[in-house]
Amino acid sequence: MKRKIAVGLTMIMAASSLAACGSQSKESVNAEVNTDNTENSEEAGTGSAENKEDTGNTELSGKIVVASNRTDLEDDLNAYAAKFMEENPGTTVEFETIKEYDDVVATRIAGGEAPDLFYVVDPINQDSYADYFLPIDDLKFTADDILFYENGRGSDGNLYVLPLTVSYCGMIYNKQAFKAAGIEEVPKTVDEFYADCDKLKDAGITPVGTAFKDVWPIFAWCGWGEVNLTAGDERGENKYAQQDEIYDEVMLDSMNILRNLNKKGELEDDIMSANWDQFKLDLAQGKVAMHYSETWLPTQFVELGANPEDIGMFPFPGAKNIKAGSGKQWGISKDTQSPELAKAFLTYMLENPISDADIPSNKNIKVDDPFVAELLSYGVEPLSPIVGTAEFSNIKNAIELDGQQFFLTYVMEQDDDKAKELIDEWNAKWAAERPNWVEGN
Repeated sequence: MKRKIAVGLTMIMAASSLAACGSQSKESVNAEVNTDNTENSEEAGTGSAENKEDTGNTELSGKIVVASNRTDLEDDLNAYAAKFMEENPGTTVEFETIKEYDDVVATRIAGGEAPDLFYVVDPINQDSYADYFLPIDDLKFTADDILFYENGRGSDGNLYVLPLTVSYCGMIYNKQAFKAAGIEEVPKTVDEFYADCDKLKDAGITPVGTAFKDVWPIFAWCGWGEVNLTAGDERGENKYAQQDEIYDEVMLDSMNILRNLNKKGELEDDIMSANWDQFKLDLAQGKVAMHYSETWLPTQFVELGANPEDIGMFPFPGAKNIKAGSGKQWGISKDTQSPELAKAFLTYMLENPISDADIPSNKNIKVDDPFVAELLSYGVEPLSPIVGTAEFSNIKNAIELDGQQFFLTYVMEQDDDKAKELIDEWNAKWAAERPNWVEGN
């Protein structure tokens, strides 16, 4: 098993989502995240008084490098590190922002040069946490403090990683685009969604943006952790380790929504040249109406000039639940030369959100986010992820299945028979490999 994981890392896995939506369980997280807009917004960036403590520690020393994919926050990250170092003289904290994060970090790990602090990249999972990370059970946090705390445990029962943020998935939309197309309320069913897309196309507005050229923005449409957008299944990705179809009818129902839109010409005119930066500008200006993603994204449209009141979020039409999930799972390299400094800085990040646009995983920090408030106002309950087993990712890595790249290929395939052949091919590979990883097979 470890050999296959090591081989996977040296193959440089393709970039994963910035913050994948999680698979589901019956545990509601609605009550755990405070979206009351009457709360003091200053608390969103500093944490509550009872949770904060003096992080200054004259005994701390050494240097750590923190790898981040947030190239858009490079200046902010440098200022953030400077504040920590000012409070902790004798320490050096350097952020390294990496655009192709998953590829670069996977390569460094395989070469024995892992950053001191980094988030989990494929194909690392619960079975292999101990091979790459230090245990962090001795941090002061518990499951009462951090959402999705238990998801950070390895197969050996030790805690290795924790998320800094959480997120909800929803349809982000430009209200002015809806108004221009004569749409008076958000769609509640898939049929209403298709009808609204037709109205938007007739009004000369791109109904749904994908930013297909950059691949990763489509993550929310194709993660097995969600199972699908409309049916809902609390087993999440775990169920696929127990069956011979990785692309079953439930998953196809989800993927076919975007494929149908492409066949109708209701995505970007040339989706293979549709990039992230242009897409964001187009949605901010109302040229694109909708995009399915997470709650960290709406503020970026505002930063590009959109009126905050013109950007909103609603649950995916017909979805049983709002998909909720943790952000990237952060851990400390087992090879770090400054473990105490790394633990202190991870604690600092958990207590002091880097960006006000993020929803912190620390439940002691108040949240004031109008986009989350609208998303939750429609009465669809958010569900937190189950703790996934390593079996699923082990099988997927062994057959070298890149879900996002495959989804792009599937959506682009206009011929239904050829699309079915693509599905059959990967289902056959999954069925052949599954017995090697699942007990009792």
